[in-house]
Amino acid sequence: MPQHEIVVSTENNDYLVWQAMLFHASCVRHLGQVPIIMVHTDDQSLLPGFNRIREAGGRLQTAPDYRRIRGVNYPPRNTAATLRHVQTDAEYIVLCDPDMVFLQSLPWQDLKLTDHQVTFDYVGYLDPNIASYQPTVDDVCRRAGTDPARLRNPNVNGGVPHVIPTRHQRGLSDLWLEFIDLFPNSPPCSPDDPGARPRECHIGPQKDWLSTMWSLIMAADQLGLDAVLTRLCVSTGQGELPLPEVTPGGPCLIHYCYHSRGFNKHEFDTPDAADRDVWHVPPGDGSICGNVRQQLRDACEFYGLA
Repeated sequence: MPQHEIVVSTENNDYLVWQAMLFHASCVRHLGQVPIIMVHTDDQSLLPGFNRIREAGGRLQTAPDYRRIRGVNYPPRNTAATLRHVQTDAEYIVLCDPDMVFLQSLPWQDLKLTDHQVTFDYVGYLDPNIASYQPTVDDVCRRAGTDPARLRNPNVNGGVPHVIPTRHQRGLSDLWLEFIDLFPNSPPCSPDDPGARPRECHIGPQKDWLSTMWSLIMAADQLGLDAVLTRLCVSTGQGELPLPEVTPGGPCLIHYCYHSRGFNKHEFDTPDAADRDVWHVPPGDGSICGNVRQQLRDACEFYGLA
């Protein structure tokens, strides 16, 4: 059993099954480690892609789906719930989002924490002083029993992956879920909103997508955990830029969370797209998005889908 258990939170749907497959293949290839794929589902049969992961030597665990609670549709609850339900004997959990691929092994020596530390990866947009976040973030912070000044600590930047001592998994998860519910609900988007995705405009009230990040920061503070800032990821926010050189101390993961001309994960959220199209993206190149495309093509061969 490795000291660090890599865990990824997914759901049993077309949009996330191919991401889970890619995550597993990338982790095995670049780290030589088999991650735990946590699938949140309410007793439905798992999609074939998850069976492909298992047939390729993957490890699957299942847990209830926390996406919809009290009429509010908020998928990030499942990340907190993954932390609650995952079963591992490892000392640390490395909690990841499914839309990530690996470039090289993680700096394990730097990720051996004390029992009172947790990591947050750097993201450039999580600034509590941005007017659009206020006064909501500070108000929720006070309701959660955290001094808003704690959010101004540059180490509490909030991004994945999170390295978490396993002894804190239940306590941190419980507070994380509790604090998510303190954030106000947002009304469903209108199909006429710029950039609105039609499938997302009929799923009912939601919460701001950053609510989960602020909630985790507050939960860690409540448990007295010190934040360690990491810089493990590059993102597809500027996906056409050249991929930084993969050297010791360089990036270890790509978080393909942004829509970019080189790759847009939202194009692959239907059964046909998830089962076929995503494995036949254009060839890779030296860009950040090009590496994601190449890893998809490599995963196609890994699962024998070519």
